[in-house]
Parts: sequence; C-alpha cells; structure tokens
Amino acid sequence: MSTWLLPREELTPDQLRAIGLPHSQHQVIFGAPGSGKTMVLVHRARELCDRLQPAPDRFRIFVYTNVLKEYIRSALDLLGLPESAVMTYDAWCARVYQEHLGRLPMREFERGQEPDYDAIRYAVARWVQQNRAAMPWYEFVLVDEGQDLEPEVYQVLRTIARHVTVCLDHRQQIFEGGSTKEDILHALGLRRENLTLLGAYRCCPFVAQLAAQLLENPQERAQFLGQVHVAQSERETPVMYLADSFVDEREQLIAAVRQRLLKDQRIAILFPLQRQVHGFAEALRQAGIEVETQPQVNFASDSPKLITYHSAKGLTFDSVFLPRLVLSAFKNKPPGIVRNLLFVAITRATRWVYLSAEKSRCLGLLKELMELQQKGQLKLLSGRRPKVAGAAASSGDDLDFL
Repeated sequence: MSTWLLPREELTPDQLRAIGLPHSQHQVIFGAPGSGKTMVLVHRARELCDRLQPAPDRFRIFVYTNVLKEYIRSALDLLGLPESAVMTYDAWCARVYQEHLGRLPMREFERGQEPDYDAIRYAVARWVQQNRAAMPWYEFVLVDEGQDLEPEVYQVLRTIARHVTVCLDHRQQIFEGGSTKEDILHALGLRRENLTLLGAYRCCPFVAQLAAQLLENPQERAQFLGQVHVAQSERETPVMYLADSFVDEREQLIAAVRQRLLKDQRIAILFPLQRQVHGFAEALRQAGIEVETQPQVNFASDSPKLITYHSAKGLTFDSVFLPRLVLSAFKNKPPGIVRNLLFVAITRATRWVYLSAEKSRCLGLLKELMELQQKGQLKLLSGRRPKVAGAAASSGDDLDFL
C-alpha cells in the first residue's frame, strides 16, 4: 500500500519553498486543505535535522490528536526520523509535569477519572516560564494543525525551542478554543505576516467544489477553488445518497465500500459521533469487511478507517464516506461549527466523496451541496425501491456510479 508521504522530488515549488524556509526566525505556514501542510512539516523536520544535526531528543513535532500522531509516525521511516519525535502537546505536558511537578492532577469524567489536561497545561506553562534560564530544550519544534492550540501554548514553545514552525488553516478550526493566525504571529514575536500560501494541489476539482459550497464568503470560495491544480476523472463524481431509512443507508454504504475496495484505494469512513464509529464498524465486519477504528488504526494497512471528524484532521485518503448527515448527529452545534466540520471531513478526500443521510432527517446544509447536481459535479441518488426482508444491499444500476 502506498504511503501518504510523497518523496521530495515530487513536491510542488511552493511546498519546497516552505520546507526550505530559514530557521533564523520562527515561521508560520498557512495552507488550505490539500496543500500538503503535514507533508511539508515532516519534510521540514528532515531538512532541519540535516541543517542543525540535533540529537533525537532535541526536536519535536507536536500535533493535537493521537490519530494524527500515528498518521505522521507511519511515514517517518521513509525519512529516517524517530517516532518518538512526534507526540501530542498534551502528552508532552503530562511528561514534563510528572518529571518536574509530581503526580498528575485528575478529573472525573463520564467514563471515569482522567488527567486534567487544562490544569496540566497551565501548570507546565508556569513552570517553563519560571525556569527560562534552563531553556531552550530543543533546537526546533514543529506544530501541525496549529489553529487548535491556544495562544499561551506558543509562549511555551517559543521558550523551549530555538526555532518554531507552525502549519495552520483557520477554516479547519473545529475544537473549542484554539488560536487565530494573528494570535500565533503575536505569540511568536512576528511583527507582520510571515507565511507561505500553498495551493490545494491534493483535492481533485469535484471534491474542492463540494467543499467550497460550505464557504459562505464568495471571495474566500473563489480563492480556494483557484488553488486547485489537478485533473478530474469523470467517474470520480461525488455522490449523495438520500436513504429511505437507517437500514437502507447502512446497506448502501456497505455496498459502496465494497466497490471502492476493489479500486485499491485508501478509504476513510468519518462520523460526527464516536458511538456511530463502533456501530458501523460492527455492521461492516458482519458484512465481511475488515475495518479499523481508533485508537487501533494502522495507517500501513489497506483496511478502511472509521474515525470521527475531529480525529480525521490532518489526514488524507483517496475516498471518504460521510454517513449519518442527520440533524441528531449535530445536535446543539452552532451552524458555523457544522459547516467547518463538514468542510474538514470533505477535504480529507483526494479523489472521491460519498455522503448519505435519511431523507426525512437530513441536515439543511445538504441542500446547498445539492446545487452542484445541476453542474454535473454531484450525483444525487435516493432510496426508491422497497427492500425485501433479508435481501442484500441493491447493486447494479444503483451503484454503477461507484
């Protein structure tokens, strides 16, 4: 199975320019989905290691989620980088707390006691500032999905590392808190914007058009679409399936996944809620399809990955399935957050997207996406035949678009 990491000789001029930015000052790299920010960051780690020759414990790549951590680690062998260099910022804080402050503070959650990461981050930030004389610990620190970390984090990073590079995209801010581009620039002591705009080279035009429908600002939408530089295959048109029922939606999903597996593609099935991950995983396994769910996700395997939208940030796949686009799955979420969530989920795909929902319960936002049908950029299908009890999911004409 091919890796998501391209060799340096296959990268674009913009990506190479970002990798080669000087380390004499901190750098902030802004890029749209598909621009290769994670790929740039990993190649930049190799570049800075070659320049600075740090010991393996003298540099770090910080991410926000464990899934993105494992995703990046899956390709590090290709560049001769140690897996230990990549960790979540919270895991790093917990390690520093235990080494210098003692036993981790805990909080009660629904599933039991867990570390109080808010308290841990705050305590570590104070400790770092009080021990500035012993810094920096690292020659460089790189941050992926930088918009997800609070501004105070960058004060810490600026203290512990001689150089900091941050990759971010404000359109993918779906967690509470986080930082704006301006927050990060200010925290790193940059007086003006110092960033590299990367084109959305990864997503094919139809995927980009689908995602662009969720951008309300016309200028921002046009800019996003103007960054697409890949060819479009006619048979890769995104599909939206409006099901008669939950069972109908699930059966069509299983049939569609089967056909995509025949294409030898990297597949992700993304969900708004964690409980949906486990329910659909069981249904797919019962149908004879081997799948993986977080936290046991192996990015070196061919099995479809079932993960949440939040955990999918920074990842890329050939085909992405987005089932259960129903109102109840996004309950109590502001409309702007729902837009951002769908934008992030759709732009995980490089070639093809499949969306589905029950007709009577679907999100209102889907109507905006349906407008692409008139332009030939979306195939809209619906459950229209009664299902025979015990019958397999329909095939033939209903699925020949896959």
